[in-house]
Amino acid sequence: MASYTKPPQEQLWTKDTAQGSDSLILSSNPLAIANDKSFPSNHVTSRTPLEIRSISRKRPRHYIKTILCFLVVAVVAAPWIKMTLRVTSKRADDEPNPPALPSTMVLLRPPSNEREIQSVQAVLAEYSDPILYWNEFSNSSFKAAHGFDGDESANENHPLYTYTSSNHFSSKRTALLFTPGIYPIDIEIGYYTSLYGLGPHPNAVLFTGDKGPHVPALDKFTDRPPFGSGLNTFWRSMENIATRPSGKGGMTWAVSQAAPLRRMHIHGDLNLFDAGAWLSGGMGANMVVDGEVNFGGQQQWIMRNVHLKKGAVGGAWSLVFVGCEGNVPEERTGMEGSGPSVSLEENPRVRMEKPFIVLKDRQLQYSQTESVALDDYELELRVPKVSFGKDAVGPQFYESDEEVRNFRRVNLGVPSTSLDPTIAAIENHSILQKALDQGKDLVLSPGIYSLSSSLEVKYPNQVILGLAFATLIAPSNGMPCIHVHSKVPGVRIAGVMLEASVLSSEGRERHSSLLQWGEDGVLDGGDEDNPGLLSGEAIRRHIFEVSLH
Repeated sequence: MASYTKPPQEQLWTKDTAQGSDSLILSSNPLAIANDKSFPSNHVTSRTPLEIRSISRKRPRHYIKTILCFLVVAVVAAPWIKMTLRVTSKRADDEPNPPALPSTMVLLRPPSNEREIQSVQAVLAEYSDPILYWNEFSNSSFKAAHGFDGDESANENHPLYTYTSSNHFSSKRTALLFTPGIYPIDIEIGYYTSLYGLGPHPNAVLFTGDKGPHVPALDKFTDRPPFGSGLNTFWRSMENIATRPSGKGGMTWAVSQAAPLRRMHIHGDLNLFDAGAWLSGGMGANMVVDGEVNFGGQQQWIMRNVHLKKGAVGGAWSLVFVGCEGNVPEERTGMEGSGPSVSLEENPRVRMEKPFIVLKDRQLQYSQTESVALDDYELELRVPKVSFGKDAVGPQFYESDEEVRNFRRVNLGVPSTSLDPTIAAIENHSILQKALDQGKDLVLSPGIYSLSSSLEVKYPNQVILGLAFATLIAPSNGMPCIHVHSKVPGVRIAGVMLEASVLSSEGRERHSSLLQWGEDGVLDGGDEDNPGLLSGEAIRRHIFEVSLH
């Protein structure tokens, strides 16, 4: 073996005896070349770059090949280098990652023992609907108002307690964020409460309690007792989570509208009803259901991109299945015999999923006082890519189908704390619009944001994502909450509640709307390869306008 001393630069100069010319060989491991028998030891010499330039007299073939190789590598690696620089390079206007979470965002980690289970359970109980017990109810003013005579034998089928709808018009909103792991926990999901798994896929956050996350019918003592009602179980949601209830009966989600399930894996049955309670429809998207889906008395329901492993039964009026796979019910009009109408769109041309947030680093330290103390972690915004053709069918859980955006380029919006409505509206608009003008994405923390002017979206591919029904109240002058400019493709607006305001005299004189996409008189055919997305929006007391000409 030839002895070798590493040169100052990792460049080697050899004499190519076969070609009779000098050649330059670049290597990150000179010893590998020095030990290669194809390069005799007496031909391996170290030179400085200056010495190499001074003795090179011609353009040898190996030198040209090396340059060509570098050019090819540079071309191939350019997109990756560009992406890496975009993700890792810091800018003066970067946001902190992790951001400071407001009190409306509660971050929890999996409990590791019985004491921690009880602690987490107690925290979650705050975000369930209020409970009314039978003993309390039968001795209260409810009794006379609702015709109860106090004879329990006449109401022997009543439950011991019921969740109530008293928080229906609450201004409180909460996002419960679960870090990856197993949660042997039950939680009734209350009004304006959303559960989010922070894993890269639904099975990273698994609930294994007796009932797990669930929504029953409400007001079982006062609304068609003992069944209660699901006609007003609005304003709640769950995303990016898996459930495997340990009790019998599967997962119960007895909701009516504005209560979506997204990006879920249900290990078992999914019951979209609660006994004889009336219900008026809902939506499930991007899911896998291992068991049977039972629609019960649901008036209408839409399933989009759901894998139904054991089929679906029940339903009252109308069921729609878009891009679903597995044991999908057959299409029918609903006019022949009993059962609902079933509409199928088996092969949608395109689909776009709602953006979501994940935890990049799971190094968390548990704290008994506030569920989780944060220590050295980062958040990411995941933006699912557009799917076409056969890829637009079935669920989409793969990380390769998502664009990853660092939260340094995401502004976490928090509502103004000013008690003056005018000042609050100005502050909300100023802070959020500044982030949009900097090209950042917006994630709106749960809360209510009054606006003095429209949020203007001017850059392609920007995201406005609301958590737990974050609410934008339109300007009083009749302008929309959000205005997406013409010829700005790929914009995604998701999870935001748009609410009308009391119009001023100026606002009453103009044609008002809550959302405007484009401008009158501007021709914009859109980009079919990069369309815009409006997903999971809730519109209160008004209409929205889309201007695409």
